Amino acid sequence: MKKFLFLISFLSFNAFANNQFGFILGSPTGLSFKKDLGNSRSIDAALAYTFRNSESLVLHSTYLFENQNQINLGKIPAMNVFFGLGGRLAIIDEGKHKDDIAIGLRLPVGLTMDLNSPNIQLFTELSAVTNFMPDTDVDFDFGIGARIKF
Repeated sequence: MKKFLFLISFLSFNAFANNQFGFILGSPTGLSFKKDLGNSRSIDAALAYTFRNSESLVLHSTYLFENQNQINLGKIPAMNVFFGLGGRLAIIDEGKHKDDIAIGLRLPVGLTMDLNSPNIQLFTELSAVTNFMPDTDVDFDFGIGARIKF
């Protein structure tokens, strides 16, 4: 099942330009993908594992709205603000909901910084997740990461 989820998420990012691949550290920790759609829009996804509350394999994807060059701090590259709307699926590995699937709505906000040499994007995000299954509750995810642009 885990290999199947990874294959589906990876194939959803086609081989055209403006793709990014990297990692996210935090809750969850794992692989991060991003596809630039143009007009300050993109889609991101992660296949990751979280150790908070109950251990879970997590797959999330989000449609992002990005504001270019919103925060300028002088000599360092400008930081861009983003926010979005997406979904999260978690396969719970322990606790009272062991082997259940949690499904929720994801609302992230964060910052990105684009470096040109090497061609890397650094990012950080905070995301509120409203789970609808197996119980209704709210989680908060936080992560920092880097993705190589290709």
